[in-house]
Amino acid sequence: MKKHFLIFTIILFSLLIIPISFAQVNKICIYEFYGQGCPHCAKVNSYLNNLENKYPNLEIHKFEVYNNRENLLLLQDYFDSYNIPDSNRGVPVVFISNRYFIGDAPIINNLESIINEIKSAECPVINNVDGTGQVGLKSSLESIGPEFYATIIGAAFVDSINPCAIAVLLILLGALLASGNKKRAFLTGIAFTISIYIMYFLFGVGLFSAIQISGLSYWFYRFVGAIAILIGIFNIKDYFYYGGGGFVMEIPRKWRPSLKKILKNITSPFGAFLTGFLVCLFELPCTGGPYLFVLGLLAEKTTKMYAIPILLLYNLIFILPLIIITLILYYGYSSVEKAKQWKDKNIRLLHLVAGIIMLLLGILVLSGKI
Repeated sequence: MKKHFLIFTIILFSLLIIPISFAQVNKICIYEFYGQGCPHCAKVNSYLNNLENKYPNLEIHKFEVYNNRENLLLLQDYFDSYNIPDSNRGVPVVFISNRYFIGDAPIINNLESIINEIKSAECPVINNVDGTGQVGLKSSLESIGPEFYATIIGAAFVDSINPCAIAVLLILLGALLASGNKKRAFLTGIAFTISIYIMYFLFGVGLFSAIQISGLSYWFYRFVGAIAILIGIFNIKDYFYYGGGGFVMEIPRKWRPSLKKILKNITSPFGAFLTGFLVCLFELPCTGGPYLFVLGLLAEKTTKMYAIPILLLYNLIFILPLIIITLILYYGYSSVEKAKQWKDKNIRLLHLVAGIIMLLLGILVLSGKI
């Protein structure tokens, strides 16, 4: 009897412990490193959530690296351990057993087949693994370098010397200064400039967010690289053949009478502030090119947390000539007529400078230098 009871106990214990051991053996541990705001990471996170629902034995550990320095340092340790070259490092990245996948497409195209192949896997460890993997489209981990800021400042400079914004301000101030009220003219010019700043900044933040949410930041980034080259060519065209082809890189001629009518009806700083939002719609066709270029660059290379201060800087550079012109006219160092003459005299040169800079920036983007 005791013998039978002992056998029964052993069998019962085995029936209880074997499933537990089997479950432990079949557990598949995966490490995912991602960045908050990274469009490639958003795709992978959604994909991993679906895998977790499909495979109950998955144990996925997620580490955010853009805002958590400890996680970033941990990821660098894994990159070193798996002998991954610096040029291939980025997020999203998944480590499973001795394999890694970097970028949304390699992860989405390969991870499930690996899960079905290996059946079980312990959590990845840092011990000089002889790892194998694939690399696809990814977001950079590297901190933004001087060349990135130089690109932003260069595009902002091109935008700031655009004849469109300068011409609009001169039309606005002309009537007010002619009335002899310099103080009102000064306040109106500043109010108008602040309005332009706010409108462009809000437009930039909105479009930046839309690009990242769409998950098309990489392709938009490449697209604006090509657009930058076209903008550069068209501006250079306006230096050698102003108005050639039936257009100039300025406010369309047929819009100008309506714009002048709106501006000449402004009599107060508050009116100028409100009108600035409307005037932005007239200016966007000729000032929007460099801005779209920068937004595409930011959407691909940064998160919203980093993009906002950069957009604040960009738009400050953009409006700086408007502030300088307002101050020069207010203090009497020049007149509206002289300022218009200077603009008309140098308008081709302004197009040439803008064209060369935009052409170079576009080439750098398409060649992968930025």
